[in-house]
Amino acid sequence: MEDNLINYIKVYENVLDEETLNNFLKVCETNQNFKDAAIVDNVKEKLDLKIRKTKTWSLINSINEKSLTSVHWCNYLINVFSEKIGEYFSVFKGDLNVFINDIQVLKYDVGGHYKFHVDHGSSTPRTLSLIFILNDSYEGGDLLFKTDFGSKEFKIKTKKNTLIIWPSNFLYPHCVTPVTKGVRYSVVSWAL
Repeated sequence: MEDNLINYIKVYENVLDEETLNNFLKVCETNQNFKDAAIVDNVKEKLDLKIRKTKTWSLINSINEKSLTSVHWCNYLINVFSEKIGEYFSVFKGDLNVFINDIQVLKYDVGGHYKFHVDHGSSTPRTLSLIFILNDSYEGGDLLFKTDFGSKEFKIKTKKNTLIIWPSNFLYPHCVTPVTKGVRYSVVSWAL
């Protein structure tokens, strides 16, 4: 069973050309709109730094920013991610009538982490989860999945310019281990 579940976690490398990736990373590194990331608990959001300690910048909700840079990157990433979702569903014969409902840039400073969780819930009915790794100039910050119904852990090698896609359901609890050196930048997104 475990091997079958792992097969549904797909890793796509070299998603963007190097220049585009570096340009986007520069935008992220200089952005002043990051805020503490919340968790959803019983349908409402709350801060709990013991569970999730990271900063987030929502590209979807950046329409009100004075700069169109966020809008550009949001639209660009929606197109890139939609193409990869199409590739994912060409393998697993899924429903292509999904849409991306959010795109967030995450910034994990030293000590930043996110405990084990799943992305689908009653207030967040997600189908697919995506994490796009922007850099690899940090230590720690590993992406782990629990497999075999929680009895084993499976580590995804996180290297820059890599997109990981998997089902958002209860079979895929995952976490980001604490960053021990440097700053980890990634983009998370979900398809409904």
